[in-house]
Order: sequence, then structure tokens, then C-alpha cells
Amino acid sequence: MNTVRLAMLMLFLALSAQAAPYSVAVASLESTRVVLADSRGAEDREAVRDQAREALLAAFDAHLFPAWYGTTWGFYGTSTTPGEGEIACGYFVSTTLRHAGFQVERVRLAQQASEHIIQTFVAESGIARFRDRPLADVLDHLESEGDGLYIVGLDYHVGYLRQEGSETRFCHSTYLGDAEVLCEEAASSPALASRYRVVGKLLDDAMIDAWLDQKSIATVGPQRH
Repeated sequence: MNTVRLAMLMLFLALSAQAAPYSVAVASLESTRVVLADSRGAEDREAVRDQAREALLAAFDAHLFPAWYGTTWGFYGTSTTPGEGEIACGYFVSTTLRHAGFQVERVRLAQQASEHIIQTFVAESGIARFRDRPLADVLDHLESEGDGLYIVGLDYHVGYLRQEGSETRFCHSTYLGDAEVLCEEAASSPALASRYRVVGKLLDDAMIDAWLDQKSIATVGPQRH
């Protein structure tokens, strides 16, 4: 592994273990992206992708989710600053992806049906749909698919599922309870109650390459006005 690339990745992971300011963490992730993108070679492309996934997951776990905890949910919420204003469930997804460095259409993406949000990032072959089936079936599917970050779409809601081993957390801007952003145990989340659930795993090779190259990701779904 390239020595400079290793040093940058280790610096970012060390930062992710600390309570760094949100803006500093976002800037550090961008610096890591630049180093990884510039260090790619034909012989280590897969290694760079793996390091990119590691950096992104660390950022979501340590900063991009926690910084938003407690931010108020609002049906029309469009906040871009953690802890300020209100944020709707779709905007929570599109905004955190944007802050992670993905070139997404933040507003248009947030306004789509949840299935279109998933289709923006996940090929049809990687999407799983569950109609009138217990939540346990969804959780079993995630465990079989392995650790990583997923988007889940529901009848009237959208959010992230973070799979780690046998643990699944639901990270979302919820209209229930205190109506705020939180991550909670998926198995006991009342917000996951839905007749229809659709799930797609993020950060495949194509999505990682788009992040490294800063390629625009076109939104699937209609233009809303």
C-alpha cells in the first residue's frame, strides 16, 4: 500500500474515533478521497475501493449520523446544518450523502419516492422487496448480505440500515416519538412497521468509483416542482 495513502487513511480513521467538529470531519473525508483517487493504479484498484468503503463507513458511524442526532424532524424540513432547523427523512438521506462527498442532486433526490432513491444507487439485481412480510425477513436478508450501509424504503418513510455482524441499526429522521434524527435498534423500531419494504446496499464498486471520481449521480424519478 502506498505510504502516503496509508498515512492519510490512518489519520482519517483516528479522527473518526474522536469527537471532531462536523465540518472538520467532512473536510478530512474529502482530503482522504483526494488522496485515494490520486493513488489508484491498475494493480491496486480493488484495494483503493476497499479503503474508500472503510473511510466512508467510519465517517457515517462516527460523524455523519451522530452529528444529526436530535435534529428536529419536519415534513418540509430541508436543513443542511446538524442541530439547526428541521429535516425530513428524504433530506436526511440526501444531505448526509452529499456531505459524504457524493455528487447527488440533494433536493431532487430527497423529494423522490423511497424506491426511486434506492434505484438511484443500486442496480435492480441488488434490490430486495418485501410485501406483507415480517420485519424479521428483512433483517435476515441484511445479515445474509453482510456488513455495510443500506437504504430502506417504506410505505411513507426512508432511512438507512447499518448492518454490523448480527446488529442492525435504523438511522433516520423520524416523525414518531420525539420526532428527531436518531439511530435505533432496527428490530424494535416502530418506524419500520410497513406493509412494503424495499432495501438496497450502498457502496458497490460503481458508487465508490463515482465518489472517487466526483461523478454526478443522476436521480431516478420524476422532476418535481
